[in-house]
Amino acid sequence: MLRYLLLALLALPFIDILVLIEISSAIGFWRTVALILVTGVIGAEIARREIRFVLSKLGSSVTLREVSRNFLETTILLAAGLMLISPGIVTDLIGVSLAFRPFRERLVVKLAERLKEKGNFEVEVKRF
Repeated sequence: MLRYLLLALLALPFIDILVLIEISSAIGFWRTVALILVTGVIGAEIARREIRFVLSKLGSSVTLREVSRNFLETTILLAAGLMLISPGIVTDLIGVSLAFRPFRERLVVKLAERLKEKGNFEVEVKRF
């Protein structure tokens, strides 16, 4: 699993460059630059707002399982922020989808189930 994740992370910049070249040839260079800047700024604002939300939940966490869930969410949001900082359309789409609360909460549920199967890790999850 880690091997595929590493391969995907290595291939992502090349995919992003190819997508940027195609978009640039379709809409022009300066519009592509503007698109990258706008999606980056909007995505960074979404990530900042969601990190504040999760950190406020972390401050009011009562049980250790709630803290674990909130740390998982924070880790996912940090990954989203890294994706949004890097220039590119594909990374921005990945970053926005990771910062999107319903998607992120479902991802936390899946990760928690997988971590619970693998080892001694318990997370309080809420099914939707």
